[in-house]
Amino acid sequence: MPRDSEPTAAQTERDAGYERETFRLFTPSPTRFGDCDMFGHVNNVQFARYYESGRLDYFDRVLELRASAEPAQTLIIADIHINFLQQINHPCALEVGSRIGRLGNSSFDFEAAIFAPGETRPRSTAKATCVWFDFGADRSMPIPDFARAVIQQFEGIPS
Repeated sequence: MPRDSEPTAAQTERDAGYERETFRLFTPSPTRFGDCDMFGHVNNVQFARYYESGRLDYFDRVLELRASAEPAQTLIIADIHINFLQQINHPCALEVGSRIGRLGNSSFDFEAAIFAPGETRPRSTAKATCVWFDFGADRSMPIPDFARAVIQQFEGIPS
């Protein structure tokens, strides 16, 4: 699905650093007919769902975090930003590239991009601040050592 036109300067600035080759993990996210609006484009709310699938896939495959009915400690999203760079039409075999950028004491930046087949530049980019959270204490907590080590090793982030 080639792009119809060259990207604008604003699009190029918003997707800088989010090229396909900067991601190690990809999650297939094919569009569905029900994802579309009345104009046949994928509705903006669906982008958040594609990013959620990529995030959960990363947490499962890289951190081996499994959903449980009553987690005492888990990750929550404190903030999320989505840039809509190019429309997506159905059908399209999308892929969500996912990675962790900044790694703080109790939070990290989860960065992602949506790619159409054969494209190296994203159709959309997103950044979410994820916080490790202790529900019993009702506050953030330090990222557990096991998770920090796995993220650093997988992403190539220095200790």
